[in-house]
Amino acid sequence: MLKRLFNIELDESVSDVQLDVQHSWIITLVVLVALIAFAVYLYRSESWLSRARRMVMGSCYILAGALLLLLLLEPVLKMQSSRDLKRTLLVLMDTSQSMEISDERRDSNDILEAAKVLNIPHTQGNQSSGLGALKKKVEGTTRLDLAKAALSHPEMSPHDLLGEEYILRYYSIGDRLEPISGEGESAEWISSRTAEAGSSRIGSALDEAVARHAGQPLAGVVVLSDFAWLEGRDPVQAARNLKNQSVPVYTVPIGLPSPPDIEVQRVIAPEVAFTGDKVPVRVQFESSGFEDKIVELVFKVDGETIGSREVTLGGGTQFEKFEYVPDRETGSVEVSVSIESALGETTDANNSVSHKMRVINEKIDVLYVEGMPRWEFRYLRWVLMRDPRLNVRFLMTQGDKHLAETSPRHIGGFPTKAEDLLNIDLVILGDVNAKYFTSDQITWMENLVKKSGGSLLMLAGRVGSPSSYTETKIADMLPVKVDNIGWRGLPSSVYPVVTAAGLESSVVSLGDTMESTNRIWSRVRPLGFLPELSGAKPGATTLLSLSDDVFNIGNYPLVAWQRYGNGKTMFVGSADLWRLRREVGDLHHARFWGQSIQFLALSRLLGQNKQITLETGRNQYGSGEYVEVYANVLTESFEPVEQPSYGVLMEKVGADGLPTELELIPVLGSPGLYSGTILAGDEGEYKVSARSADTSIANTIQFDVRNIPLEKRDTETRIEVADQIASITGGKRLAASELGDLGKLIQSDETLTTTIQRQKDLWDIPVIFILLVILTGVEWFMRRRENLV
Repeated sequence: MLKRLFNIELDESVSDVQLDVQHSWIITLVVLVALIAFAVYLYRSESWLSRARRMVMGSCYILAGALLLLLLLEPVLKMQSSRDLKRTLLVLMDTSQSMEISDERRDSNDILEAAKVLNIPHTQGNQSSGLGALKKKVEGTTRLDLAKAALSHPEMSPHDLLGEEYILRYYSIGDRLEPISGEGESAEWISSRTAEAGSSRIGSALDEAVARHAGQPLAGVVVLSDFAWLEGRDPVQAARNLKNQSVPVYTVPIGLPSPPDIEVQRVIAPEVAFTGDKVPVRVQFESSGFEDKIVELVFKVDGETIGSREVTLGGGTQFEKFEYVPDRETGSVEVSVSIESALGETTDANNSVSHKMRVINEKIDVLYVEGMPRWEFRYLRWVLMRDPRLNVRFLMTQGDKHLAETSPRHIGGFPTKAEDLLNIDLVILGDVNAKYFTSDQITWMENLVKKSGGSLLMLAGRVGSPSSYTETKIADMLPVKVDNIGWRGLPSSVYPVVTAAGLESSVVSLGDTMESTNRIWSRVRPLGFLPELSGAKPGATTLLSLSDDVFNIGNYPLVAWQRYGNGKTMFVGSADLWRLRREVGDLHHARFWGQSIQFLALSRLLGQNKQITLETGRNQYGSGEYVEVYANVLTESFEPVEQPSYGVLMEKVGADGLPTELELIPVLGSPGLYSGTILAGDEGEYKVSARSADTSIANTIQFDVRNIPLEKRDTETRIEVADQIASITGGKRLAASELGDLGKLIQSDETLTTTIQRQKDLWDIPVIFILLVILTGVEWFMRRRENLV
């Protein structure tokens, strides 16, 4: 009766019951005794009534009075109950496009695993007679099909096995986290999921799912996925956060870690090429499960086949190189590389990749001013002379004074007119004392860079570069601090190392991979003597540093650059980079200098040197990818602009409608540099520009968006990611067929209970008023009837 009165659930146990009143019991008892005494006196005096009638009427009178007293006491019944608390188990299923992949299973264990999850009858073991038939039955099964089957399997389904002990909550992982639509609909919800999401934000989904159930006891999180995440928070970082909350994650990898597949990963080629130049186009591709298979690699330009070759797949990563000679004067071309689809391949969506390239027909005018002919000059001179993209002139301030008379490549003196120098795209200052130049000539060099968008490169030397320039405008232009310059010899164990910024730059990239680039630079030793710099300037970018901090300044700017006005300046702190030639000739040495010169001078040729420079991370993106946008913002005096944000506009070329506004935020440690991301939209060509007030002092950039199925490009199931998440959080990685063992893993010896306090006001219960009416009515009826008689 009490459970019904208090709406207590059947699984609750009552531990305590108390009756409290709002007023004193003593006064109530005194009033009750007085009421009884008065009733006895009243009904004894009515002697004409029968004894039985008086007893009934008196009892009704006393009981009615007692009920009135009870109402005046305002009694409250308090009850304490407890019940076992169910923990919540979150189940997350990946529904990104990669889950639509049908893995080609060749290993018997993989075939048997799929058959068990799909509930296909089979015998254990590796009987070859039945394995072929079983393989056919599981063919065409997608990863999502396996995940659905595991969640619906009578021996694996969390709903069937754990639904009574735990509260189950289902979510799908994709571009966003989507919960089940309603209670009791898990089977319908699971069966209706499709693999259509453009990305799998596993880390973000873990954070959000747990946050939605904050304050609830969680038994853990189950994640069924191929763990090939592309966007959102790093799932390993999310796992560390869940560890702090004591939430274990049980990962269930779906798919194969190395499915049979061929993937063309990227085209490594410059974004700008010169007409008639031999452009190296490297292609990186990877294969698994097709060792020793011969396939055709096809190289196309604007859809037309330029070359092809047969390659033998060796498994893992491979590189091939094509050469392309642009024959058009100007414009842009699209180069692409593809490999034919192989029988049994997991997907052919990743068998091709393209790269957009701009073609120009101009030469870079270079003036190289050097003192005595050093080793670096001797080798660099031949590199510059053999480069067909350059129109180079040399000026030797020391040595043979008659070179200009015998060689058309040499000039007898520095330009004596400002307009002659302003026609130069790049000035290379070797080991030349500043006293060689007049103050006007130094001013002309500053104007070349600051106003005309040219570039200046200083190649350090112990005679005068940069020590003799400390009191000149050249010192202001350089990306390094040149106060009180001395020189120090370095141990032979010290070598150049590529910085994080250098890895993102084409200047110091000498190999096809990061590892090969670092290996090449590590051979450049000894470096001899280096200037004792106090570091790079704020806003400068260091591309090469040293393996040891011998100068005690942290990141030594061995090779650094910065924007100065409309142009760029670069500092190269060692004249021993010719050691890149060791055992390979000028292969790496020429590549470094060629890439450096293009980096410095191409901006001027392309009209990109502006007070405000806009850039994107790449020139091509896939739909659904995030486009990285950067803005380097300078004042009229070419000092970094520091403000809370900088706004730019993005619009699709040829489309109607207003452009999209994007607010870029400052990059910490880089004054004047702002960055932001925006989601790539539909396929097409897009442009990013400054707002109307800045259009005259800012460049405009363009990039392409392609409908590239990014989720299907990487077909591998990332077992290592699943292992990391499970290990960090204290969970476990399970095969899909082991999902039925989940109950044993999440079982806890600790019983969680919750105490529930309830109270019920008894004075306002309707039954009391009903009794009061009945008692008074009976007494009134009997008295009236007696009077009538």
